[in-house]
Amino acid sequence: MFDRKEALPLIRIIEKRFGSGLLTGCLRKFGYYVVLFSSLVGAAQGSEIVRLTEKNLSLLPGGKEVDGMAGDWLMRNDWVVAVIGAAYSDREANQMVSSIQGAVIDYTSRRVNNDQLVVYYPQGARVDIPSADTIIVLRDKGTSVQLQAIRYPTAAEPYGSATTYTLNDGEGFLRVMTTYENKTGKTVAVRLYDQLRCDNRVDDAAPQGESRLAYLQNDWYHAAYGVATTDRELYTEGRVGRKNLIKLGYEILYAEDSVQLNPGQKLTISRVLLTGTDVADLQKQYMTLSGEKNPSLAINLKTTTGQAVDGAFVTVRDAQNAVLSSAITDATGQGRLYLPVGSHQVEASKPGHDTLRREITIPSDKAFALVMQPPTKVLMRVESADGKMLPVKVEFRGAQGTKNPMLGPETRTEGAFNLYYSHTPHFEVPLPPGTYRVIVSHGPEYQAEVREVTLSRGEAKPLTIQIKRLFTTPNWILADLHNHSTGSGDSNVGREDRVINLAASGIEFAPATEHNRISSYTEVIRAAGLQPYIASAAGIELSGRPGPGDINHQIAFPLRPKPGRGYGAPKTDADPRVQMSRLYHYDQDRFKLMQQNHPNIGWLYFDKNQDGEIDQGFGTESMTDVMEIRETMADLPGAVNGGDTDTRSFHWLQMLNRGYRIFGTANSDNHTVGHASGSMFNYVHVPHDKPEEIDPEEVARQVKAGHVVISDGPFMEVRVNGALPGEEIKAADGKIKVQVKVLTANWAPVNTVQILVNGKADSSLIFNQKNNPAMFRNTPTVFEGTLPLDLKTDAHIIVMAYGLGENVGLVTGGKMKTALPIAVSNPVFVDVDGHGFSPNHDLLGMPLPTALKKKAKDSEVE
Repeated sequence: MFDRKEALPLIRIIEKRFGSGLLTGCLRKFGYYVVLFSSLVGAAQGSEIVRLTEKNLSLLPGGKEVDGMAGDWLMRNDWVVAVIGAAYSDREANQMVSSIQGAVIDYTSRRVNNDQLVVYYPQGARVDIPSADTIIVLRDKGTSVQLQAIRYPTAAEPYGSATTYTLNDGEGFLRVMTTYENKTGKTVAVRLYDQLRCDNRVDDAAPQGESRLAYLQNDWYHAAYGVATTDRELYTEGRVGRKNLIKLGYEILYAEDSVQLNPGQKLTISRVLLTGTDVADLQKQYMTLSGEKNPSLAINLKTTTGQAVDGAFVTVRDAQNAVLSSAITDATGQGRLYLPVGSHQVEASKPGHDTLRREITIPSDKAFALVMQPPTKVLMRVESADGKMLPVKVEFRGAQGTKNPMLGPETRTEGAFNLYYSHTPHFEVPLPPGTYRVIVSHGPEYQAEVREVTLSRGEAKPLTIQIKRLFTTPNWILADLHNHSTGSGDSNVGREDRVINLAASGIEFAPATEHNRISSYTEVIRAAGLQPYIASAAGIELSGRPGPGDINHQIAFPLRPKPGRGYGAPKTDADPRVQMSRLYHYDQDRFKLMQQNHPNIGWLYFDKNQDGEIDQGFGTESMTDVMEIRETMADLPGAVNGGDTDTRSFHWLQMLNRGYRIFGTANSDNHTVGHASGSMFNYVHVPHDKPEEIDPEEVARQVKAGHVVISDGPFMEVRVNGALPGEEIKAADGKIKVQVKVLTANWAPVNTVQILVNGKADSSLIFNQKNNPAMFRNTPTVFEGTLPLDLKTDAHIIVMAYGLGENVGLVTGGKMKTALPIAVSNPVFVDVDGHGFSPNHDLLGMPLPTALKKKAKDSEVE
């Protein structure tokens, strides 16, 4: 067993001679290991280990959960491919998947090429503590290859450990052997466990208790992962950390209690890591490996018309709802389950088909056939009024007693609860029989089309819909500056799914903003053929771990990805100012937009020590261009007109009056495929409004300048004496003209326009349909006028357009379905006295917020 003192001389010699690049031609006997460093590039010949570089990332597997990057280690044979995280000290996948040194971060069979593994920790999971200190390639080519991840003793874990991964030709699994060694003079306790993690919301696991095969299944993505032993029992106690995404995972224990290691004692645990399409696949592999035989049950699934039903989920669960066996039927409608002796209930289901249940007894029942009704579905054809393809959002709401359908998990576009997002003109949606209200939309500038359809069992009903564009917005684009996909760790949305979700919701620009990982959606957009609809940029949400999220999450774009941890992501810090400074100065102070995400304004800016007394806060304001107002913009009409003022949007007005020139944005922060995308957004004024022509740096400059109107539906253009929101103008006589134009679709009605002067409401500056009917029209242009104001002192002007008593629920569901339609401009600053704009320091009748007040509203909109 290596320890730190023994290994460092060799490591230093190698680093001095070869740097951090590929290590070639060093062969040295060391202890009872032979360490071989050889050229690790080239075509696959038998099994091999390859050090990933910027030039060979095409070797990475396919699948939604791929995390490998330059510096990691790829192992492959003719059956499977695995990626082992590099051993540099701060290697993490993202904010929520930490300390992946020496862990398996990608794993799939080469036949299906479908990585759905988040991480497999073979020596237990850690947070911000390296899981391995060095990685040594023992054998890089041949019929068997080996790689070893070594963790040195620490004060907290005073024993050393080494995990050896072995991949043999002809074996469709990865052999894993961990040796623990106590080199201290005292007895130490060792908790022996692995941790396996797939999608955050995957619940299908092996029965708890004692076994020799533990597994997790992600049926919607046709993937399952298991850990198996042939010489000892495993113990599972269910998933842990459900409310803590940093600690989320499925623990597999090799002893029910901690094991005591005496001085000089070693303990070795051997197991294999399996991958398959379903649990039955893993069970079959395990039986081949162990020689054990479990009774099997052959399945044949057809429709009443004799058509094979492929892709159906056939599952047997125990009384605690754990999966005893599960199979996904193949193209012939067949599958096989492996079950313990006894009576069981088999359930077969597939969207659009009826769900069947059958009682069976093992081992007397060896085969059975199930007959489903033919699929029920709607055959959609959706296009724009001029006959062109348009990415769309489709919601199916149950009507006349029909329940909302369940089309799949909220991680994919082709069925997320009762939603379906498409970027093709023709698509099929499987549905249970019943009556549905079908709502088809494409963002705020298009009319939402509503149809009612009734489907009988087995019916395939055509439905053709044209979406009409109601208005255009020259030189304005819809931007969502905060969203997430699987690269963030607290989301498992596929990257293509996120792009389709955004484009179908009408968003035209969206930087990628994964937690602690610099990335872009540009290549995904190009691959999906969506360049005419949406553009992207490389960005990041730098997120302190464990946060807190309401003071220590910041976004920046555009950025330049770099090799290394997080593709160049700056390190996080518990102090928001330290962390934000690292992001601000990233890439030698290269230009970027800096956005503070979902802030608790009281804590961040006015009450650093959380004692309820006003102080100077964390001091991040000088680095902050914009902050998220988000859904609290809908609270603003109430707050300024006598309602609840304990909301972020009102606190923002107080900040403006104190002289903070931080502009407001509204972004989805969407972690799922669902209503959040398109539920709030920014209209940004830009020189080029076609997505193919969008310059991300120009977008960032325009947002930095405050040329933004935030909205959850309506479009509003505001100019004060010709100046855009965010600008400062002079008006020596105090006379200004506020030009307001409001356009909106049928699903976001507006009936009120209100002007705020220094954040204050004035009844004479509220114009509504009831009292000023001549000023309002029908959609799409509901309001257009020039409103004169006479200012006595310097003032900032904000305009709101909203639909009092209305909501956006026709198109936007989830938590925003009852929100009133609203658009809010950023302020225009008016210098009346000629000495530059001076804030009035009016707190609008309320004290500044502190950390002791309730936290500002901040909820993911789903």
